[in-house]
This record gives sequence, structure tokens and C-alpha cells, in this order.
Amino acid sequence: MEGKMLCEDMLLEIMSWLPVKSLMRFMFVSKYFQSLILHPRFVTMHLENSRKKTSFLSSYSNEGKSSSYVFPSTISSLIEEDSEEPYIDSDIVNESDSERKKYRVLGSCNGLVCLTNGEEQESMTFDFWNPATTEIYENPHSPLKLDEKEYAAMLGFGYDNSTHTYKVVVIVGPQNFEEYQAFRSIILSMNEEIRWREIEEFPADPTTVEGDGIYINNSLNWLGIYYTDYEEDGTDISFDEVVIVSLDLETETYTEMSLPDELNGVLVGNFCFPGEQLHCNEAPLIGVLSGCLSLFLHNRNTTYLSIWQMKKFGNKRSWTLLLNTSLHDLGFCTRIVPTHFSYDYHRRVSIVRNQHFCCSYSILIPLCIIENDRDIVIIHNSFQGCVVQTIIYNLIEKTVTYRTMSDNLRWIYPMDYVESLVSPELLPKEPIGTASLQ
Repeated sequence: MEGKMLCEDMLLEIMSWLPVKSLMRFMFVSKYFQSLILHPRFVTMHLENSRKKTSFLSSYSNEGKSSSYVFPSTISSLIEEDSEEPYIDSDIVNESDSERKKYRVLGSCNGLVCLTNGEEQESMTFDFWNPATTEIYENPHSPLKLDEKEYAAMLGFGYDNSTHTYKVVVIVGPQNFEEYQAFRSIILSMNEEIRWREIEEFPADPTTVEGDGIYINNSLNWLGIYYTDYEEDGTDISFDEVVIVSLDLETETYTEMSLPDELNGVLVGNFCFPGEQLHCNEAPLIGVLSGCLSLFLHNRNTTYLSIWQMKKFGNKRSWTLLLNTSLHDLGFCTRIVPTHFSYDYHRRVSIVRNQHFCCSYSILIPLCIIENDRDIVIIHNSFQGCVVQTIIYNLIEKTVTYRTMSDNLRWIYPMDYVESLVSPELLPKEPIGTASLQ
């Protein structure tokens, strides 16, 4: 009996490292394999091993067509020229009946991707898709309907380890800003029969720094602003007035975390596109890097890229400057040229690997740290949202390598993804990440 248990444990350990596509084939071999693979604890075991493989979500637009397709990419396919894994899966691109082209990706958690028709304010839907199993799960709850005087300012998607459920959060703001009104917070818990319910108000103003919530440490995190008087484009706001607003998904309460003291007095306008309002694809930008909540800053005046990491979540004193390097160090050669825009008389034009582009309108997004924390992978986006190239910067040797990407490749933010067997219908009995197979 013990020998049989040992053999089964070894089998499960081996299977937990296999890709989902292989496991899906095994499910058709016998009911025994099916029961093993669909067991909630094996789902968790496989998920934990999948976390050790760095993957991301990308979007590909068919040339000459209006449809676009979302697909996962491994880090090796993005940075290695001779990678055996293509960064664009032809099977996905050639699909003609993909439903997800109708949606926008809100976020990804435990391998489950939340899809929303977020632009339909009168009836917002939120469905779920597992790219590995290719299954789309329709949300059984009714759509969220907003008053015509309101709009969805920010969204968020995450997993609550305390109740073992996925939650969707919508921060709702007033359409009319002449009179101050607080931003409401509305939440949906997938394991509850209650549809949508209201929790405490968002404690800051999200109107000039928009973006979807960043999931880390059982919380969703957004940038918010405290201000009194400000210019119409918001560029005179200083970092003293910017805060990270964190929603604990267990208690459903907010806390606020200050940015590094070194940024006090610095204008946010130095980090945004000239003449444009701030939004999530500009700076400041928050994300997750090596398991830490991080702040990404691309100063368009000094042309420096900085990365701050909060080494201990929630502890302001743990902010650490990981990177502060010039575009020149990243391999960019820049020069100033005049423009025809009144608000940006001099524009900084950059050249990298024989490519010309306006660095004032480029977006640099740190993606991950690889190779024993030595290399930072940075995505270089154009103003139109297309991925120009990936940049790999070695922190130790200060060297730079590049990979040019497809013209039709677009990036999704937040973009973290992990392959899994998870679905809303296969929730473990224990918090994901703590259960063990017995």
C-alpha cells in the first residue's frame, strides 16, 4: 500500500510540472487521471510550480483586420532570438471564432483572466477566461449598471485568500466635476449570492492617474492624488500629492502608502507626455517586480528611467532605488530637434539600433528581473501602444541587448500571467498557494 502511495506521489509530482495542454490530453485517458488532475489540491500544486515559469499576456492584431487576439507568452520567447517557442501562437492568431476579441483584459490572477466590456458604461460585464484550458466562463451575476451621471474611473481583479474567491472592484466617479463628489467603490465576490455591493469610498481622487488595480499580497493597488488647485492637464501636481491606495481584499478596507521621500517636491508633469493628461501607460506607473510592489518613473526632462521597490509591502521605509539609469545607458542616443507643437517646442529624438523614434512619446515598462536578479527586461512601447522591442539591461555589467518585436504586437498592463488549471468552478478548499496534496 505504501509503495502504491509512493508511486502515486511521484506521478503527481511529475505531472505537476507538465504544461496544461499535456494534462488536458491525460484527462481523456481514464477517469482515474481525470480525477487526479481536477482535484483542487493538484490544481494548487500545479499552479505553484507554474509560478516558477515567467509568463505574460500579449495582444496581437491581425494585419488589415479589426480583430485582435490575447495570448500568453513565455519570457524566453520574448527575449531570445533563437527561442524554440514563438511569441505569437499561430493557432491563436488564426482562430476565427474567438470570443475574447470583444473584450478588454482587466487583469490576471492564478491563471484566470478577467475580461470586461469596460467601455459599455450602461451595462458592464465581467467574464473569465483560462488561456491554458481555452475555456471562457460567463459570470452568473448580472451586469453592473451605472447611473448616466457616473463612469467607471478604475477597475481591479484579484483573489481573496481568506474567502477563497475572486473579486472584481469598480471605482465609480461622477461625470460632472463642478461639484466635488466622492468616488464610490463597488465590489463583486464570485462566491456570494449577493450581486454587487458597495464598500467604503475610494480615499483619493483617481481622475488624472487612471489604471487597473495591481494585485499583490491579497490586495489591489492603484495610484491616487490629493490636490487642491491644479492645472487643467494636472502636470503641476507634485509627488507629495500622489499616493498608492491599497484595498485589502479580506477586510475590504483601504490604506494609503506614500511614495519615496526622495520624490517630494518633484513635479509629476516631468514624467508625462507633453500637453497630455496622465494615464496608466505614462509615468508614474506601479507594478510588481520580483514579488515587490514597484514604482516606475521615466523622466522625460532628464531622460532617466528609475525603478523603486517597496521591499516590505506596506512599509514606507522599505522603498529602495533599484535602478536609476539614463536612456544613453540603455543604448539610446538622443538629440534635441524643434517641433511644430506650441507646448513642446523642442522634442528629444532617439536612435537605437538604427531605429528613429520620439522618446518623448515612447513608453518604457519594466517587465521582470531574470538571471539571478542581474538582468531587467524592459518593454519599449510606441505611443500607439505597439511593442517596438524588448530591452535587456544587465545591472552588474551595465550591458544592453535587444530584440525587435512584431509590428502588430501590443502589450497588456497589468501583464503578469501564470499557466494553470484554475477555474471559478474549481476553487480549492484552502487558500491557493497553501494547500497540499494528500
